[in-house]
Amino acid sequence: MKLRNLLSCIAIASICTYPGYVRAQFVYEGMRQGIRYKVYIYDKQAMGDGRWEFQTKAVYSSGSKPYFGDRRIADCTNSTIDGKVVRAIAKYRYEEGEAALLLAVCGMSR
Repeated sequence: MKLRNLLSCIAIASICTYPGYVRAQFVYEGMRQGIRYKVYIYDKQAMGDGRWEFQTKAVYSSGSKPYFGDRRIADCTNSTIDGKVVRAIAKYRYEEGEAALLLAVCGMSR
Protein backbone atom coordinates (compact mmCIF):
# COMPACT_ATOMS: atom_id res chain seq x y z
CA MET A 1 0.00 0.00 0.00
CA LYS A 2 2.78 2.44 0.87
CA LEU A 3 4.54 1.65 -2.41
CA ARG A 4 1.36 2.40 -4.38
CA ASN A 5 0.95 5.74 -2.58
CA LEU A 6 4.59 6.59 -3.23
CA LEU A 7 4.25 5.81 -6.94
CA SER A 8 1.07 7.91 -7.12
CA CYS A 9 2.86 10.85 -5.50
CA ILE A 10 5.78 10.54 -7.91
CA ALA A 11 3.41 10.42 -10.90
CA ILE A 12 1.54 13.53 -9.74
CA ALA A 13 4.79 15.39 -9.03
CA SER A 14 6.14 14.57 -12.48
CA ILE A 15 2.96 15.86 -14.12
CA CYS A 16 3.04 19.10 -12.14
CA THR A 17 6.71 19.74 -12.90
CA TYR A 18 6.49 18.86 -16.61
CA PRO A 19 8.18 21.78 -18.46
CA GLY A 20 5.12 22.47 -20.62
CA TYR A 21 3.03 23.30 -17.57
CA VAL A 22 5.71 25.34 -15.86
CA ARG A 23 6.77 27.45 -18.84
CA ALA A 24 3.43 27.96 -20.61
CA GLN A 25 2.45 31.64 -20.49
CA PHE A 26 -1.11 32.59 -21.52
CA VAL A 27 -1.23 35.01 -24.46
CA TYR A 28 -4.75 35.28 -25.86
CA GLU A 29 -8.06 33.52 -26.33
CA GLY A 30 -10.04 33.24 -29.54
CA MET A 31 -12.82 31.37 -31.31
CA ARG A 32 -12.80 29.84 -34.74
CA GLN A 33 -15.65 27.85 -36.30
CA GLY A 34 -17.46 27.68 -32.96
CA ILE A 35 -14.50 26.21 -31.07
CA ARG A 36 -12.80 28.27 -28.38
CA TYR A 37 -9.04 28.08 -28.03
CA LYS A 38 -6.32 29.54 -25.82
CA VAL A 39 -2.81 30.27 -27.05
CA TYR A 40 0.20 29.99 -24.78
CA ILE A 41 3.91 30.62 -25.22
CA TYR A 42 5.23 27.13 -24.65
CA ASP A 43 8.96 27.82 -24.96
CA LYS A 44 11.00 31.01 -25.37
CA GLN A 45 14.76 31.51 -25.75
CA ALA A 46 16.74 34.74 -26.14
CA MET A 47 18.89 35.01 -29.26
CA GLY A 48 20.41 38.43 -28.43
CA ASP A 49 19.85 41.91 -29.94
CA GLY A 50 16.17 41.91 -28.91
CA ARG A 51 15.39 38.71 -30.81
CA TRP A 52 13.58 35.72 -29.32
CA GLU A 53 12.96 32.23 -30.64
CA PHE A 54 9.64 30.88 -29.38
CA GLN A 55 7.03 28.17 -29.81
CA THR A 56 3.29 28.44 -29.16
CA LYS A 57 0.77 25.94 -27.91
CA ALA A 58 -2.97 26.13 -28.64
CA VAL A 59 -5.44 24.35 -26.34
CA TYR A 60 -8.96 23.75 -27.70
CA SER A 61 -12.20 23.68 -25.71
CA SER A 62 -13.40 20.71 -27.78
CA GLY A 63 -10.98 18.47 -25.91
CA SER A 64 -8.87 17.62 -28.95
CA LYS A 65 -5.07 17.36 -28.67
CA PRO A 66 -3.19 20.63 -28.13
CA TYR A 67 -1.48 22.05 -31.21
CA PHE A 68 2.20 22.97 -30.95
CA GLY A 69 3.20 25.59 -33.50
CA ASP A 70 6.49 25.76 -35.39
CA ARG A 71 9.40 27.58 -33.77
CA ARG A 72 9.30 31.25 -34.77
CA ILE A 73 11.54 34.28 -34.32
CA ALA A 74 10.34 37.60 -32.91
CA ASP A 75 12.41 40.75 -33.35
CA CYS A 76 11.34 43.13 -30.59
CA THR A 77 13.24 46.16 -31.94
CA ASN A 78 11.57 45.98 -35.39
CA SER A 79 8.17 44.60 -34.21
CA THR A 80 8.37 41.60 -36.51
CA ILE A 81 7.63 37.89 -36.26
CA ASP A 82 9.48 35.79 -38.83
CA GLY A 83 10.42 38.96 -40.70
CA LYS A 84 6.80 40.17 -41.14
CA VAL A 85 5.71 43.41 -39.47
CA VAL A 86 3.07 42.87 -36.78
CA ARG A 87 0.17 45.33 -36.93
CA ALA A 88 -1.15 46.81 -33.69
CA ILE A 89 -4.72 46.18 -34.91
CA ALA A 90 -5.31 43.11 -37.08
CA LYS A 91 -6.47 43.91 -40.60
CA TYR A 92 -7.22 40.28 -41.47
CA ARG A 93 -8.61 37.41 -39.38
CA TYR A 94 -5.38 35.39 -39.61
CA GLU A 95 -3.48 38.27 -37.94
CA GLU A 96 -5.69 38.05 -34.85
CA GLY A 97 -3.60 37.73 -31.70
CA GLU A 98 -0.25 38.48 -33.37
CA ALA A 99 0.11 41.82 -31.55
CA ALA A 100 -0.62 40.19 -28.17
CA LEU A 101 1.84 37.43 -29.03
CA LEU A 102 4.61 39.90 -29.86
CA LEU A 103 3.99 41.83 -26.64
CA ALA A 104 4.08 38.63 -24.58
CA VAL A 105 7.27 37.35 -26.23
CA CYS A 106 9.03 40.70 -25.82
CA GLY A 107 7.89 40.99 -22.21
CA MET A 108 5.96 44.23 -22.67
CA SER A 109 2.68 45.08 -20.96
CA ARG A 110 -0.41 46.05 -22.94
